[in-house]
Amino acid sequence: MASGTFAGCVALCLSAGASFAEGTSPPRSLGPPSNATDLCFRRHSAEGEVTGEAEVTVSVSAEGRVTGAASAPGTPEPLASAAQCVAVTMRFEPALENGQAVAGKATVAIGFPTPPQLRVDLVRAIQYCQPAVQPLITLNSAYEGNLDLLVKVGKDGRVSETVLPEGVLPWMEEAARCLKDRLDFFPARLKLVAVESWTMVPIDFNLTRSPHERVRLDAPTLRSDAEQILSAYRACYPAGRSDEVKVNYRITVTDGGRVRKAEVVSSSGDDEFDQAGVCILRKLVFVPARRNGVDVESTLNWPILVRPPD
Repeated sequence: MASGTFAGCVALCLSAGASFAEGTSPPRSLGPPSNATDLCFRRHSAEGEVTGEAEVTVSVSAEGRVTGAASAPGTPEPLASAAQCVAVTMRFEPALENGQAVAGKATVAIGFPTPPQLRVDLVRAIQYCQPAVQPLITLNSAYEGNLDLLVKVGKDGRVSETVLPEGVLPWMEEAARCLKDRLDFFPARLKLVAVESWTMVPIDFNLTRSPHERVRLDAPTLRSDAEQILSAYRACYPAGRSDEVKVNYRITVTDGGRVRKAEVVSSSGDDEFDQAGVCILRKLVFVPARRNGVDVESTLNWPILVRPPD
């Protein structure tokens, strides 16, 4: 993982009341590896909240290696374990006694930032990204499920990376990629400074009102009539061309029946024709998909023939 992926605060401090004889000095922290806080957060955040600062007393050998670590009494779990996880990775300049390296102890303060906070409607983002309709898939309960999505949030609040748990369905992977672009956060902060951080987002794709409710999904259908279709072709077909090509798209149809997004699945090999198809689709109007009688956004494959208008 790149340096600075997850900002953590590590500072060396002396235990209260500690004193050192003349000619002696305590171990001096050289800090943890760049990804230690990141990895320790990911390891322990599934156990509960890992936020705030924790003091850890470390035993340091004469070679500068940490040989033991103990969190301050009263530190809540899993913060205590996450802080110890970071502490044992740290390197030190050993304690000195009359100029000679000796074993010693020091207390380090290890901080984890406040978690990022969503600033978008999660349900609407899920509705947008959940493929409600897909050909060749049984419609009843085809796209129901939930997962815990681990996301890395940048200083700008945008998601830069996602980590899916094992065993998810292929459509969930696709939906998670979509959510990566739809989610937006107030970024994590450490001592009031925005930092990159990881957070867990529970994604619930069970959009029915009851877990026992039978799901009925009706695919969208084309509402535009022949004249409206012809008008779209006249407006979008490339001037000076006479070719006829078939292009497959993956389209997202809003609950209002308009094409919000059109992605090329199988290209014609000519970008001008591919984009002409996108133009045509955006001018068409659909009867939206319906989930148990309610209009919903949906995603499906939609091939069209890009040809000269009659």
